[in-house]
Amino acid sequence: MKLKIEREVILAPLAGYTHSAFRRLCRRLGADRVYSELMNATGIIFRGEEKELAYFTDEERPIHLQLYGRNPEEIAQAAVKMVEKYRPEAIDINFGCSVKKVLKAKAAGYLLQFPEEMGRIVKETVEALKPYGVPVTAKIRLGFYEDTLEEIAENLLKAGVSAIALHPRLAKEGFSGHARWERIRDLKKIAGDVPVIGSGDVRSWREIDVKFEETGCNGVMIGRAALSNPWIFKEYKEKRDIRTGLKERVEFILEELSLMWEFFERERACKVIKAQISQIFKGIRGKAKLNDMVMRSKSCEELLSNLREVSNFGN
Repeated sequence: MKLKIEREVILAPLAGYTHSAFRRLCRRLGADRVYSELMNATGIIFRGEEKELAYFTDEERPIHLQLYGRNPEEIAQAAVKMVEKYRPEAIDINFGCSVKKVLKAKAAGYLLQFPEEMGRIVKETVEALKPYGVPVTAKIRLGFYEDTLEEIAENLLKAGVSAIALHPRLAKEGFSGHARWERIRDLKKIAGDVPVIGSGDVRSWREIDVKFEETGCNGVMIGRAALSNPWIFKEYKEKRDIRTGLKERVEFILEELSLMWEFFERERACKVIKAQISQIFKGIRGKAKLNDMVMRSKSCEELLSNLREVSNFGN
């Protein structure tokens, strides 16, 4: 199934960060497309989806709901369930996550060792979603222990994948070393008219056009850079640096919190957002002191009070 992606700048999925609230704010700042955090296919079938992970609004479209698992039939079944309930623009299958818990379950990044099995998973899901007209995409790395990109790509393309997002590191590398963007160029040559999205180590808006020109990719994903500077999408669209002080960053967090309360229990939202606060204070003078003030908050009310106090430092 065809999926049109042309020079899009996309918010990458990051577990624990890219929930609906953060995705909405990034869309408002200019992100062209978003992905959900990864959701366990087996859990969806037997226990139902987690509201915090599955929740999204029309403002976030186009959105890819991302699944992971190891059983082709279960992933396909979970995909149908999610499509019938939520009608996303695409279902994405995660073959890139390399956190220990996921690898121990022999899912996601673990499957990079078995390209034929990856193909079976995609094919099964593509067939299951044909009646709904929803495309299947995949997020991958170069391989697990060694670079087997060509074999992985061949199996995914043969299975009918509609787009491939590549983070050009090995699963065993995590985020160490550097992303090998020349392999995204290689994948684009292999993929033909199937869109290829590049991901990894894009730190500023100025690098985005360079990645498009050097690789011919259809999309550039921004992940970790967006956590500390969600304005990167607006910077790229307007082709200019945007200076944001402490006051603007606290306002961003307060807006994010207010959106999180739609789908998170209030106190839990205030605990979850602390990780985002630590990221968004990067580069701010006195970050350690600011973080300490916020992190020691024991309740939502205390967190809000400390954030407002911190905000005054920027005046």
